[in-house]
Amino acid sequence: MKGFGPIKKVLKIVTGVKFAILILTVIAIASSLGSFIEQDEPLAFYQENYPTTKPIFGILTWNLITQLGLNHVYRTWWFFGLLIFLVISLISCTMTRQFPIFSNSKEYFFRQKKESFLNLPFSVKLKNIYYLKENILSKIQDLDFYIYQNGNLTYGYKGLIGRISPILVHFSLIIILFGSFLTAFNNFKAQEILPKGEIFHIQNPIQIGWFTSLPTVTTRVNDFWVEYENNRIHQFYSNLSLLDNFGNEIEHQTISVNNPLRYQNIDFYQSDWNLLGIRFQELTKNNIYESPFFSLEKASKSWITWISNSNTNFTLIFDQLQNTFLVYDEFGNFLNLKNVGDVINSKFLIIDILSSTGLQIKYDPSISIIYFGFGLLMITACLSYLPYTQIWIFSQNGNCWVGGSTNRGKIKLEIEFENLIRDLERSISKNIFIQKNLEN
Repeated sequence: MKGFGPIKKVLKIVTGVKFAILILTVIAIASSLGSFIEQDEPLAFYQENYPTTKPIFGILTWNLITQLGLNHVYRTWWFFGLLIFLVISLISCTMTRQFPIFSNSKEYFFRQKKESFLNLPFSVKLKNIYYLKENILSKIQDLDFYIYQNGNLTYGYKGLIGRISPILVHFSLIIILFGSFLTAFNNFKAQEILPKGEIFHIQNPIQIGWFTSLPTVTTRVNDFWVEYENNRIHQFYSNLSLLDNFGNEIEHQTISVNNPLRYQNIDFYQSDWNLLGIRFQELTKNNIYESPFFSLEKASKSWITWISNSNTNFTLIFDQLQNTFLVYDEFGNFLNLKNVGDVINSKFLIIDILSSTGLQIKYDPSISIIYFGFGLLMITACLSYLPYTQIWIFSQNGNCWVGGSTNRGKIKLEIEFENLIRDLERSISKNIFIQKNLEN
């Protein structure tokens, strides 16, 4: 048995609260670094923002970030190792500590010596007269105690849910960690920039799990538009259709920011938008052309383009997606303000603005597992604060000892205990008074 000594010491450490707190602290620090340091960016980004010549906090450089995997913290082997250690600690603590405590809480045991009552937080010695024990049992039944009796010995308890709740807390944490593992191995995030009317497959993943394959979902961008309030963007929308292998529509929805389309654990989010160019018609030749847009550097969501023929050249400036634009001549002189559908100088008809929508596509089948784990954690964490209370009664030689203890809410138990004793004293005094009157 001596050879098992080191193993028992290791198990005692692993199942201890201090070890779990240490693991949680390290995980919290790693998660903080993952929030502070931008994740999954190109190497050039870290070289530019974390140069070796000016390390942040004196030590944080792009070399250290990439070597330790701080640019993708939540997918590193050491972060998974921390989660595994935490799971092992939770399971070990549950099996070796929480389950025995819960099992013992359901079993009754009696205190058969008056000396054992002296060690209780609350105890009192009373004269066993006028059905004192029966009065005590009636009072504690009103307080919702489960009661066991054996001759002159009585034991009662309540609040057993407070004993099982810590087990459920550990179980909910394990569910959350299990969901996190699934997310790391089976997920993806993609970014698509698509013109209106485009039919596409998901092909631009920016993050993908080790065992994830891209789904063959066919999507069509039916329309895109922007909603304004007081000349400011209020919301922008994309109308999407999901198609089967034969081109038949199986799902249809208009999405906006914070209102995604969800289909088979795949979420289509509205993330951004852009203007690509204009479509115009040269009236003299009846030809239709497209001219690309170029973004203006000092103006957000503003674009410039040119239309021309052999005789004339016009500059067009568009601001937002409002179907209006400014027209300048080839020398930069302002001419007028036009709308889409207007004719410029009797030569060019502006037919349409070519817009594109930015979609962020996420696949995470385990998100419901994580949500369930967090919901269970919140409920069981609250229930674990309910007190588990025990009470004992021992009668011998005309005396009655009453004692109680609780793991939480000692002030409440003290108040209940004092009220119980006072009710008993009043009941005894009343019985004595009635007995004297009957004798007289």
